[in-house]
Amino acid sequence: MRVDRYVDLYLIRHWITDWNRDKRYLGHTDQDILLDGINELDVLKKELQSLSFDSIYSSDLIRCQRTLEYLHLHHSPNLDSRLREMNFGDWEGKKYDELKEDACYQNWLDNWEIHSTPSGESGQLFQERVDVFILDMLDRDRLTKEKSIILVMTHAGVIRYMLQKFKATDSFWESPNITHGKGLLMKLEEKEGDWVCKCLSEVPLAAKEK
Repeated sequence: MRVDRYVDLYLIRHWITDWNRDKRYLGHTDQDILLDGINELDVLKKELQSLSFDSIYSSDLIRCQRTLEYLHLHHSPNLDSRLREMNFGDWEGKKYDELKEDACYQNWLDNWEIHSTPSGESGQLFQERVDVFILDMLDRDRLTKEKSIILVMTHAGVIRYMLQKFKATDSFWESPNITHGKGLLMKLEEKEGDWVCKCLSEVPLAAKEK
């Protein structure tokens, strides 16, 4: 089967925030990043600055914007609210220990795609908005060339879903460890309109093929 297009898709998770450090649920709450240890991004910064991106996309939340500013990639990002983390509603800022006895929370853990977070977002709505972004992203870059290099600065949930979407992982929860300030490279191929991940590697660590 003939390959129509190639995309190197860099999925980068923002640097850590106060709530991330404390292991609190952080979705749409607009927290800035911590400056402690931010020089850990320098290896990633060097690797990404050596690349020539056709497009850069970012969640519009401040933690993603500030991380991109530190990386200083000399390419203005397209800010997009569809790249936000899931809205956890009433669970924003709470820890697992505060929620573990809540039946609603346990139901959500068992089947997050169907159940909604209270006053927040359902898994279905989350997936739908990320799906629309993916279609727009790939369609926009269709006009550039046969192979595109794209960077997406976003959140762990979005990265997990994209990996599942492109069949790089078997399920949402089986994704590789997605560390703050690091990411993954998916090498995508389009064959007759169907996109699949042919190789998955860590960024900026040495490549580990899927």
